[in-house]
Amino acid sequence: MPKVHQIGQHHFLQVIPFPVKWGLKMAVKGWTQEIEYPYREASPLILRLPKHKALVIGRWQGKLTEEEALTKAIGGRELSDEDFQEEKGWTPAPQQGSEEGRDDLDSGPSYME
Repeated sequence: MPKVHQIGQHHFLQVIPFPVKWGLKMAVKGWTQEIEYPYREASPLILRLPKHKALVIGRWQGKLTEEEALTKAIGGRELSDEDFQEEKGWTPAPQQGSEEGRDDLDSGPSYME
């Protein structure tokens, strides 16, 4: 992770590798967040530099809770019952047979007999 250089309490500067071809663009808006305390997020300006590098200049805009920051970092989301419908692409697990009996359990050698 590239080092973030704090400029005061609200601004930051960062140099990052950016191996993406931008065409003729020299600057784009980005989005970033911290996954360590104080869990801030920002929409910085990313300026193109030579040799596939970029200069990120931004202002921290808001704070997140630890849970919000980590959920955003992994791209997670909360699921609802509607997400578990076959029409939405969910495939239910195959049905298991009945419960296994005592004879099906292999517990190793028995010294009680």
